[in-house]
Amino acid sequence: MTFVTLSALAATDPTAVTEPMLDKESIKALMDGFAPEKLLPDLSKVFGSLATVCRFAVMVGPVVLLILGLAYLFLAPKEANYYFGYRCYYGMGSVRAWRFTQRLAGMLLSLLGLVLTIVMAVASRNFSAMEVTDMAWKAVSCLIWEAVLALIVTLAINLTAAVRFNRKGELRKKKAA
Repeated sequence: MTFVTLSALAATDPTAVTEPMLDKESIKALMDGFAPEKLLPDLSKVFGSLATVCRFAVMVGPVVLLILGLAYLFLAPKEANYYFGYRCYYGMGSVRAWRFTQRLAGMLLSLLGLVLTIVMAVASRNFSAMEVTDMAWKAVSCLIWEAVLALIVTLAINLTAAVRFNRKGELRKKKAA
């Protein structure tokens, strides 16, 4: 059995290296009947139904808010740190400000998470009966509402800490009238 190298082939026939090995017709014959979409997995098997995906997307946010709120309420460290806890500028000035901010964040975030979990479970219960575009738009609007409400609660926590404490974490003095 003899093996011919590319350089030996070029030495005997100089056009052999530059000519294509396959012509267009052979490529067309090879690709005839090939469907690239068959390479993709069936999305209904991967994700389940689209209603399940939308329901899951809508329910993740409230459950995360509920878990974070309960963690801030029951598992927050006793002193300010940069690893775990609800950190804001005015809440990290003293131990008293830290504990107040953790309790407030825990109560408000867990309350918001609980309310949103119930509301979103009711709102997403009939996703499978909706048209696909209506279901997707309703899921997007639910996600927007969740984000806006979480932002409002976060601003309320930060503003309450800023009104109640100064930058050193001391209670602000009430101004005499």
